[in-house]
Amino acid sequence: MILPIDEKWRIKSDPYCWHLQRHEGIRLNRQTGKPEDKWENKRHYQTLAQAVYGLAELELMTSDTKTLVEALDAVRDVSERLSMALTPHVEIMEKRK
Repeated sequence: MILPIDEKWRIKSDPYCWHLQRHEGIRLNRQTGKPEDKWENKRHYQTLAQAVYGLAELELMTSDTKTLVEALDAVRDVSERLSMALTPHVEIMEKRK
């Protein structure tokens, strides 16, 4: 499973854990010669909830906030971004006769 967060981050699972991955750019595939996105594992978690919390924590820890007010704004921004990224979007198609 791959859960895209934004152009920089995504969460990917395998049978053993959840990986927090950061986009490292576009590189040429050695076998096909075609460009492809390069994602690098940055952290690993046992649960999806831990991975989401870990990304929020990482974003806040690496922010350049200088005051408590800026930090609280950063918390709100990160929370909103993660909430939007992880909210299911359902599209209902009308069946034509």
